[in-house]
Amino acid sequence: MLRNSGRSAACLASISLHFLLSPIEGAAAADPDRLLFVRPEDLRTVLFSQIDAGRSVFFTLGAKQTLVGPLDRTGFVVMETSGFGITHERFRRQELDLPAVRFTTQTSVLVGQQWNLGPVFLSALIGPEILHEQLTIAGQVQGFSEPIYGAKGLIELWAHPTRNTLLTATLTGTTAKASVSGRGSVGYRVWNNLFAGPEISAYATDSYQETKAGAHLTGFAFGILQGRFSAGWMVTDDRRRGSPYVSVAAWARM
Repeated sequence: MLRNSGRSAACLASISLHFLLSPIEGAAAADPDRLLFVRPEDLRTVLFSQIDAGRSVFFTLGAKQTLVGPLDRTGFVVMETSGFGITHERFRRQELDLPAVRFTTQTSVLVGQQWNLGPVFLSALIGPEILHEQLTIAGQVQGFSEPIYGAKGLIELWAHPTRNTLLTATLTGTTAKASVSGRGSVGYRVWNNLFAGPEISAYATDSYQETKAGAHLTGFAFGILQGRFSAGWMVTDDRRRGSPYVSVAAWARM
């Protein structure tokens, strides 16, 4: 009698446990990776950083957030970017050619639109920017400068003309410093999602210009991080010899 009662209780507990776990097992069977991976439609943020080192050094950190829908869809986006840079220049004073160092900080918040056009991904953004520069000439601080407020515009292109080719272009302009910069690259698939090829970039203000030409490796991955590495040769307008440069960028979709 007791043995039968124990078997009945065990059977009842097993049946109850089965019905309790059935919804969980059914959900796991329908989407076995739902607790391990984020679905593409849930990715709405990109965190990114970049460092450019050569005769000038600039570090950038920022984030892009979609306002409607996931990252790979057409819609509105907002992007915040902050950066710090050190530029080595030349300054002429009383017929003397003096070394100068310019320290720069920039912060901008841009709003715009992105378009997913099949193999072409295009975005255009505009917004306010705060710029602060401090110039030293021959080691002497040339007065403490005030922040400058202006507007910044950005156009980005990322395209796959064919399955094995990659084309990128970026154009940036600011009124705070009256500067313009651009970068273009072409890549060929060398392995999985890794592309390699030539790149060229330029940056110009009213007192400084530089041009870079080199090669890039785009698409390497470390966990959720993806990145780009590029290196080459840069020349400036201050009559100095050219010098090498290195650039590393990383981004993560969240």
